[in-house]
Amino acid sequence: MLWVASLFASLGCNFDNGPLAAISYSCGTVSAPAATGAGAPNDCADIDAQLPPEPTLPADPADPTCILAAQQATTATSWIPDETNLDTARIQAALNACAVVKLVTSGVNNAFVAAHLTVTGKTLWIDAGVTLYASRNADLYQKTGSCGVLGINDSGACNDFLTVSGTSPAIVGDGIIDGQGGEPLIGHDYSWWQLSSALQEIDGSIGNPTLINLGTGTVGFLMYRITLHNAPKFHIKITSNPPGGTTAVCVPGQGFTVWGLTILTPSRWLNSQNLPLSPHAARNTDGVDPGEGNIATCGVIAHSTISTGDDHIALKGGHWVSNVIIAHNHFGTGHGMSIGSETYGVYTDANGPHYGVENVTVCDLTIDADSRPVGSGSSIEDSNGIRVKSDSSRGGHVNNVSFRDVCMRDVANVIMMSTAYNPLFTGTDFPQFSNLTFRNIRYQTCLTTGLPVVTLNGFNTAYPARNITLDNVIVDNIGAEGVEAEYVDNLTLGPGYVNFIPTGPGVTMTDSRVGAPAPTACSFPQLPAPTLPTGWLR
Repeated sequence: MLWVASLFASLGCNFDNGPLAAISYSCGTVSAPAATGAGAPNDCADIDAQLPPEPTLPADPADPTCILAAQQATTATSWIPDETNLDTARIQAALNACAVVKLVTSGVNNAFVAAHLTVTGKTLWIDAGVTLYASRNADLYQKTGSCGVLGINDSGACNDFLTVSGTSPAIVGDGIIDGQGGEPLIGHDYSWWQLSSALQEIDGSIGNPTLINLGTGTVGFLMYRITLHNAPKFHIKITSNPPGGTTAVCVPGQGFTVWGLTILTPSRWLNSQNLPLSPHAARNTDGVDPGEGNIATCGVIAHSTISTGDDHIALKGGHWVSNVIIAHNHFGTGHGMSIGSETYGVYTDANGPHYGVENVTVCDLTIDADSRPVGSGSSIEDSNGIRVKSDSSRGGHVNNVSFRDVCMRDVANVIMMSTAYNPLFTGTDFPQFSNLTFRNIRYQTCLTTGLPVVTLNGFNTAYPARNITLDNVIVDNIGAEGVEAEYVDNLTLGPGYVNFIPTGPGVTMTDSRVGAPAPTACSFPQLPAPTLPTGWLR
């Protein structure tokens, strides 16, 4: 339990003086997030006007064979399902035959276990009270022969748990999909996450199954109200576009909609072997990654809560990502609201070439590092707010991105615009960031003893970041040593107050600040979190 000890030590706790007193983490906390259909008071009214209506659940299937009842039970104290008779075949048969497949409880029975399901243009509905578990048998995901094999650097080793494709596929409901990433694999004494951690020192990429992966050509994907726990690797990789294709006029959400999603990883502090789990242990468990597999356009991610071990949301520009609205979301532990690190994508359609990541708005977001970057080997630097990241091995265009009404507390990197994300990687794909706006941004310190950092770096004099605006950006406890800037052409401060001045080599700046500081008023909702074992602090 070294990660717990490291946390207690950082808070000045003494293990020799009896039971530990509880710490009240109440700095700005309110009781709960707003309901999924309700907007928060902010200046995002123009964005709200563009959002689609909240989705709805479908009608129950008329054919009773499309409603599948659970055949086993799990409980809060006995959460590992039996894998003697998997539900893979009967779920897949229903998905092949039915437009909507609903998984429901049956008496005390509430669990399904499956491996490598395919959802093609259908709706998978996981009802309230139901948990769909991903099997822990690595052989059932085998792709190259090294899935589940310790120490193998093979990012393509495994098939995914849910592979989604076709027109208007959907995953909906008030139930849970649990990837069991922290539990030992069948026949082994290690978990998916331990496989990944074993490669961390060499920056290796394990081929663990993605929990949900969308295939190229997917149209109009919907994820609504579902909860995701403990993905072996990424939670969901989105490749999806509008029915009219990339040349159609974008109606937000017609490409993809993620609404009312909850991600909590890890969902427990101890696994079934009584080994401690932590966000740091859950390596590479990104929350929502549009563009990870192929292009993703005209999307909405709204009214969701995400706590995980890596990026909360990462817009991946290795192909092309465009016209995405990210609104009214709440983040807990994780590596931040990110763009990149891949930004080198080029996609050509009838309208010409498109590049990297463009036309993105993030509005009304809280980022709360209340779980801390705990765990053996963890670092406060992993706790991030807003990140735009790339390097010369995978760089390209990031253009026309706006971050508005963002509240953060206790993160280390408040804003990180980095063109040397991995300095060990080199190449000639140079990052080109332009037209980035940070408006109504507030960082607050509550419990952390670390100082906040703001980084605004272009690549060099030939490839500077261009047209960067900071407008009403207030970072509590910021000092000159916490601000780094270089190679930024046309950095504008204002008209809202900014309480720090980024200066450095290659930075040209216009100071248009007017008036005194008027920091955004922030409150942080109490987010879903694992239940603590008796006597533990978080």
